[in-house]
Amino acid sequence: MRKALREPSLVLALLIVAILLLAFVIYPQVRVVVLPGFEGYVEFLAGRSWVRPLINSLQITVLGTTTATLLGFIYAYSMVYSQMRWKPFFRLVGLLPLMSPPFVVAASYILLFGPRGIISYHIFGQSPNVLGLGGLWGVQTIAFFPFAYQLIADVLSRSDPRLEQAAHNLGAGHWQVFRTVTLPLVRPGLLSATLMTAIYIVEDFGNPALIGGRYTVLSTQAYGLITGFGDLPGAAAVSTILLLIALVLYLIRLRLEGRRSYVTATGRTGSIPRPPVPKIVSRLCFVACLVLAILILLVYGVLIVSALVVSFPNNMNFTLENFAYVGAHATSLRNTLVYAGAAAIFSGLLAVLMGYLVQRRNWPGRRVVDFIAIMPAAVPGIFFGIGYAAAFNQPAFDWLDRGALITISFIFWNIPIGYQATMGGLQQIDRSIDEAATSLGASSMRSLRDILFPMLNSAFLTGAVTTFVRAVTTLSVVIFLFTPRTTTATITIFQLVNDFNWGGATAFTVAVIGMAILVLALVWFISGRRGGFRGIQPGGV
Repeated sequence: MRKALREPSLVLALLIVAILLLAFVIYPQVRVVVLPGFEGYVEFLAGRSWVRPLINSLQITVLGTTTATLLGFIYAYSMVYSQMRWKPFFRLVGLLPLMSPPFVVAASYILLFGPRGIISYHIFGQSPNVLGLGGLWGVQTIAFFPFAYQLIADVLSRSDPRLEQAAHNLGAGHWQVFRTVTLPLVRPGLLSATLMTAIYIVEDFGNPALIGGRYTVLSTQAYGLITGFGDLPGAAAVSTILLLIALVLYLIRLRLEGRRSYVTATGRTGSIPRPPVPKIVSRLCFVACLVLAILILLVYGVLIVSALVVSFPNNMNFTLENFAYVGAHATSLRNTLVYAGAAAIFSGLLAVLMGYLVQRRNWPGRRVVDFIAIMPAAVPGIFFGIGYAAAFNQPAFDWLDRGALITISFIFWNIPIGYQATMGGLQQIDRSIDEAATSLGASSMRSLRDILFPMLNSAFLTGAVTTFVRAVTTLSVVIFLFTPRTTTATITIFQLVNDFNWGGATAFTVAVIGMAILVLALVWFISGRRGGFRGIQPGGV
């Protein structure tokens, strides 16, 4: 600590980080928790209006997580273990839901399977009611199984193939190896991925709002209390319940991840190939992946078709008027690009700085900063948005531009991804490298800037790109923060869907996905081809 005090730049960096975390992470969350007050919580809990939404939230979380994780495991196992064809195609399709607002699945689901859906009505002549538990279950499964797939594929790829190969050499069959070796090896990581998928589903707001109908969950109850009754304390109480559920799930996940790291991280997993699976397994994997890919392509295909016709599915005449509507109302698209781009850059830089201060410097309180830095990963987006609305929609903060506030919320809600990537990167860099620079007279901050930061390029890009994609696709964080001048694309899409303007909504969605793909392609072209970009990390909604 005494050495740190001799470096004013380092002390200044510590102070800036502490002030930013207190102002934009701790204060908004504390504001939400204390807003109802003791009497408010007692009155709210006694009213029991939260019981049914809580039961519904837990029910859809269990159901959606089970099916999404099961499909995600099948998809991931197919990518890692099978010898099936078209793997690059399936990987690309599996990325599509990561680059679009999750609630567009609900919109496509209605267009495909609703009372006048292209499949349900025009093919099978049925007019089912898709609102409620059944429709929401199907939507959450399709919307979040790609997130489960990404997480589980990472777990499977880290398992040690030598143990499986040894079991085969000892005469074990494929099913026996899978049951007694593969599953036990990846079980902690698989459970961790399951819990993270559960967090995504329990936090989700857009899909329940569009297709839940009278099936109210905690996130939609909080939204309804504010928009319908102006009851911010009641919404804060509901959001606090939601936060507690997400925190419990996330803390269990962190515990499981800690155990997993000692089992699978051998450092030599790529020395031998994985044992080949039977041909029949590869064929079954191909069929399963093909069916899932067709479902995803149907979801996004109907969006594209709807954006290019007059009135899907009643009037299928080609038109570009929907995209003209996007051009005439491009403010929200421009705002999204500006807010997400600025948040990506600042979030990536701040994550690298925080990771360096915590991992490379010894000072009192760094463990507290470490906890605060990863905390937003467990905070539901709607809780984060209500926190910022309660904390900064005050006369004292009238000077703070709402666009800047949205950008700040994007930065700190997404900080955990880049921070954890930086921590992992620093653990792989020998301390002697930056110690050599400081021993030659360089300050700690100069060592970070000139020596470590170029080596942490991958961590910075991971945090920045993930922040950009999540900022482009999130709805819950900004639903209480935007103004007519600072509206974003997801808000516009949500409003258009609620107004049954499918053409405008789908055109905006296609524009958002296209913008995300262009940015990712640009990042990949600049740095990914040199091996410095790890790709999109799954995130919240």
